[in-house]
This record gives sequence, structure tokens and C-alpha cells, in this order.
Amino acid sequence: MSLDTIRIEDDEFTFATLGLIERSFAVNLPRDLRHIVTAGDLFDEVLRLRPASATGEKCDSAMVFFRLRSTFARLKPGERITPSTRLKGLTRMSPKRLAKHLARETGLAMPDAEIGKFGCAMVLVGFIGAPLLWWQVDFATACLTLFGAGMASLFDRGGYSGSWETVWSLTDAIARKNVARLDAMGARNRPEDWWRRYAEILALSAEPLPNGARLVDAHRIERHTRIELV
Repeated sequence: MSLDTIRIEDDEFTFATLGLIERSFAVNLPRDLRHIVTAGDLFDEVLRLRPASATGEKCDSAMVFFRLRSTFARLKPGERITPSTRLKGLTRMSPKRLAKHLARETGLAMPDAEIGKFGCAMVLVGFIGAPLLWWQVDFATACLTLFGAGMASLFDRGGYSGSWETVWSLTDAIARKNVARLDAMGARNRPEDWWRRYAEILALSAEPLPNGARLVDAHRIERHTRIELV
């Protein structure tokens, strides 16, 4: 069953969602989008700037997977690389270093790194430790702790979770972030192919559904689905 409405935080939509759509489809969306009401309205803006020619013949996920497989085969010779292969066992590189290596080898943009254990620890220090210090010591100490935790988190090496958990989760995230580049490489570029990746971007940005706090399923987003900024 399709969704009537998806809710996206205003700042998230303005500074993250639109930016990801622009980078993935290699378009510059107009700044004034007051006429955008539904998911279909925004998709029409994308197609107006980059028409889908329907000339590509290759599956975008397959293209990405084979590029990743050949790269990982060089990193770990003899290892059988399948979609379910976990990335953590393929290399000793940190996720952030691996992202740079894969971007250089494949020529594709990589998804953002997931936060690692060190980063999680710094988040806890910042959001739990700092308020406690404010209460127990003083405001200046709390601010210094929060600043120190924020600076230290910059040295987080990332974690092998989310998009960086398996070869397939990474494949899907890369395909979603590189629609225009894969189009240039011969990927299928029918409007319905692009809609699938576009809907995935919206689904990742949307707030969970109220009934059971379920995340939005991209397949339930259709052209008539309203985008409600909150």
C-alpha cells in the first residue's frame, strides 16, 4: 500500500536530501521549490534538468558490485566475494581509509562513513558527560568537555555497520549516490529506474512512521505521496 504522506525535517530536506539528490543526479535544483507538493513534483524537476533517455542496458547494482568485487579481490586474493560478504573481514583498513581507496579505484562517490566505537564514546561524553559536569562542576568545564569530545570525534576511524556492513549494502548505497555517473557508464536509465533510487533517498530522509515507529519503505513512496516538511 502506498503512502499518502512522508514527513521530513525542514533542515534535513533543505541541507541534506536536496543535496544528495543533486549530487547523485548531477543537477542543480532551483532554490525556490514552493510549488513542490508531492514526491512526483520534485522528481519532475529532476527529469526536467536531466531527462531519462532509456538507452542504458546494464543494471546499476550489478555494475557497482562487479567493480567492488574486483577491487576486493585485489585486497584479499583468494577470498570468494559474494553480496553477503562482510566488509570487516576483507581488509585491515579503517572504513574511512577504505572509502578513499574504493573511490579512487572505482571512480564513484562513496556513502558517508558510519560512526565507529570511538565516535560513539565521544558522543556519550559530549551529550551525557558535559551536562553532568555542568550540574556537578560549572558551565565552563562542561563547555570544554563538549568541545574536546567534538574535536576528538574527528579522529573516529568509522565503523563497519549500516551501508558499510556487507558488500551488498555498500553496493546499494553507492548505486543510490551515483545515478548520473552510472548513467554515463551505460546503466539502465529509464524513468522508473531513476525513480527507484530517488525514492530511496527520500525514504532515508523521512521520519519513521508513527505506527510502530517503522522506517519508511521506499517502495511505498509513489508520485502522489505528499512531502510534508516539519
